Amino acid sequence: MTRIQRIFRFGRWGLLWVLVGFAAAGCAKKVLDYPVPSVRESGPLIIEHRVAEGETLRLIADNYYGDPARASDIALTNGLMDPDRILPGSFLRLHFAGQEWDSARRRAAALEPYNRGVDLLAREQLGEAERQFRFAIDTAPELVSARYNLALVLVKRGRNSEALPLLEELTAQRPEDTDFLFARGHALFLMTRFDEAVDQFRLALAVKENHQRAAFSLARSLQEAGHVAQARAAWQRYLDLDDTSSWATAARRHLQKLNDADGE
Repeated sequence: MTRIQRIFRFGRWGLLWVLVGFAAAGCAKKVLDYPVPSVRESGPLIIEHRVAEGETLRLIADNYYGDPARASDIALTNGLMDPDRILPGSFLRLHFAGQEWDSARRRAAALEPYNRGVDLLAREQLGEAERQFRFAIDTAPELVSARYNLALVLVKRGRNSEALPLLEELTAQRPEDTDFLFARGHALFLMTRFDEAVDQFRLALAVKENHQRAAFSLARSLQEAGHVAQARAAWQRYLDLDDTSSWATAARRHLQKLNDADGE
């Protein structure tokens, strides 16, 4: 570490799976409490990030640059031979252009309430979690993970009509993010807007054809919407992806119910 480098260290990033009827994914991040450094006129602008278990370069790039595609820059800068394999506990040096630094500092300030929100969400303290995520968004509106986790909290609190605009913005911004597509479909399902939910789950499957949660939810949405033949095919497709889990047992039960209704 040279004298003129401005470095602040963020702690681990993990994934928090939030169960809301179907499983909806959320992002969790732990941050070490280092002060944001002052900016000088010369020298590189660097953040040193410690890699967490299960973390990907795309998640890191999204959080720090607001662009998952910057993962390739991180790999190049850090001499990673295999960008898909980063070691938990290792450090990555993230370089910023001068015009990016203010955003990086703003995101760093937003991480404190954001991380509190993640911890509170894990403990099901939803009201306070919502407040912390809103603080984070007020500080760094571009922090996508804070907006996503706020939407998850709203869904868990039964406020789907408030969550839906957030999820619509996120899916418009990232139309190929399966987590966002799935969460939007889930909110629509809970609002009994089944045909619209079907569209979202199909979009998620178009991006990732083996997305088990989307496949299960698609079949359930088709069944609730009364599209029996399509639902039967969708349940079978789910079982082609998964025939051993508790969800597979539920899929067989739903499929049998449809077959019994037809007298088969």
